[in-house]
Amino acid sequence: MLRSRLLAALVLLLTGSLAHGAEPPTETARTEKNGGLSLDDLLKMEVTVASAKPALPSEAPAVVSVITREEIELSGARDLVDVLRMVPGFEFGGDIWNTVVIGFRGIVAQNARAKLTIDGMSLNDLLYGNVPFGSHFPVEQIERIEIIRGPGSAMYGNFAELAVINVITKVGAEVPGVQASSTTGLFDRGFARQNLTAKYGANVGENGYFGISLFGELAQRSAGTYTDQSGNQWDMRNDSDLQTGSVGLKYRQGNLDARFLYDNHLITHRDGYGSVLPYDYRVRFTSALGQVSYQAQITDNLRLTPLFEATIQQPWRNTGVPVSDATYYDPTVQKYGLKLRADWDLSNWASTLFGADYEWEYARYGGNEPSRKYLFPNGEQSIDFSRYAFYNEWLLKTSLVNITAGVRLEKHSEYDPSVVPRLSLARSFGDTTVKAIYNRAFRAPTIEQTSAALKTGNKLKTETADVLELEASHRFDSRNHVTVNLFDIRMNHPINYYYDFVNSLDAYKNEGRIGTQGVEAEYQFRDDWGHLALRYSYYRATKTGSDLFRVPGHDDVFLAFPAHKVTLDAGYKVTRNLNLNTTLVFVGDRYGFDRTNPDTGEPEVSRHDPELVANLYLLYRNAFWKGVDVGLGVFDLFGANHEFIQPYNGGHAPLPGPGREYVLRISYTPGI
Repeated sequence: MLRSRLLAALVLLLTGSLAHGAEPPTETARTEKNGGLSLDDLLKMEVTVASAKPALPSEAPAVVSVITREEIELSGARDLVDVLRMVPGFEFGGDIWNTVVIGFRGIVAQNARAKLTIDGMSLNDLLYGNVPFGSHFPVEQIERIEIIRGPGSAMYGNFAELAVINVITKVGAEVPGVQASSTTGLFDRGFARQNLTAKYGANVGENGYFGISLFGELAQRSAGTYTDQSGNQWDMRNDSDLQTGSVGLKYRQGNLDARFLYDNHLITHRDGYGSVLPYDYRVRFTSALGQVSYQAQITDNLRLTPLFEATIQQPWRNTGVPVSDATYYDPTVQKYGLKLRADWDLSNWASTLFGADYEWEYARYGGNEPSRKYLFPNGEQSIDFSRYAFYNEWLLKTSLVNITAGVRLEKHSEYDPSVVPRLSLARSFGDTTVKAIYNRAFRAPTIEQTSAALKTGNKLKTETADVLELEASHRFDSRNHVTVNLFDIRMNHPINYYYDFVNSLDAYKNEGRIGTQGVEAEYQFRDDWGHLALRYSYYRATKTGSDLFRVPGHDDVFLAFPAHKVTLDAGYKVTRNLNLNTTLVFVGDRYGFDRTNPDTGEPEVSRHDPELVANLYLLYRNAFWKGVDVGLGVFDLFGANHEFIQPYNGGHAPLPGPGREYVLRISYTPGI
């Protein structure tokens, strides 16, 4: 029955709503067949997310994390929330309409502060810059994830102020062959999830590739009970649907590369803006992304890459109510971009990159009711903006230090130009590498933020951040490696939400400086019999120029996100084909506005005690016959019942997380 419902939902989702980063094939499959990735395999895995040229993680001009397919498979991770919670600095909070949002280094990173790309194509919605997390993206189809744990504005422009997460799929990495998988999950109190994934990839001719991936999932956010700040309750068991359907395509012939992604995500909610609603609402996020590029080798040391990209989205779409309803929201936004990049190798020690981008954005509201709430300035149904950018990066390798220096100039049609430089100095001493990194980053207002500013007459400034980072890493031997980094973030003119009571609309304004400082550390051990990764992250708030994120009586921490987080990923190879893995996530005190004072009606801050979420996963490879893998897991083994706290004072109580879940995953890869 579940399979039939899932297949029907997949067909419906894939047909229902919508009338940069090429990656070479990896060595992951080859090394995993030989018994898993060694520590040296990981340390020598070049990344492309942080610079013009591929670089080792220890030498890349950024603090970089790499998550491999092997790590995801052994852990049994259910979604990107499970994966990213294991990475230093990242945490998640809850928000309106049953959504889960991302935070980084203590700062809420929704609304365009962290960029998520799938095979180089951005998934952030163009209206607000958000990405809804949780039971959304198929981890079964991931080849690896490359993360800049720090600013990426100089390379990526807007939406990359604090971090960049590039998910490289198996199709995007041009992994050949067929694979299919199914994951089933049950909570203590009922159904949790059911999904199906399938992927096909094949070489075309002497120098080509074609790949396609399919994904469909029905899931529940939680089986817990949401209690709003006034004490009203919503039983989320079987009433917090998360439905997703997606299709990915890639075609490459020689230097011509084309890729496409369609993603359709539906969320059922009754939490509204915080107060429990009497019946269900549904909000849909739909994206269609396309990209075509061609690498033209002009000379032996000069390469030109023109790129065209197109995006059509319908985010936060709520059309299940009458057009006259205040919550009716039916936007369609389009973006078209042209980019040209020139890579020039001047010598064996010097290279440079020049680039130019142009983008045009157009947004339109559906519906034909003149009195509806959502309209652009002057009562218009549509609005458009443009932006252009020029950027340059240099890489100089000297006997003393490797230098990466770059700068980006970006101009939005409504705002003053943003100029963001970056500088990285890296030096290796045998098995030790040290890096010093400076970035200026920016966040230009998004379409809805700009629209609100035009309507209220409150002209926004572009948000900027100055970030300093120091990193040291050391390889003790072929089994042990440690990395430690320090960071200091100073954010100027942060763009924050407020409600404009005069005009009765959601609005935004620049507020006082906010900032954090902290330390992150990672120890990795790998041997033939297993692996261990111990990670720690700490931050303290240094600037609290906005009451929106402040915890009364605790100026050293921000709402929702713990100052301390420790994670452990440990695996033991019981036999050649049987692996036992445990992941632990420990977080310190967290704070949120859980309830209101019955006498004053004002929200009161609550402290959430430290908690430990423990997961256990058993993976049996080649279980029944060659190519069949079976995984069994228990997530939140001890029933910590993690909650997602709203990371700002917005009237929303903590959103219950998944809780204890029993998971069965079966995958089949013929030809192994």
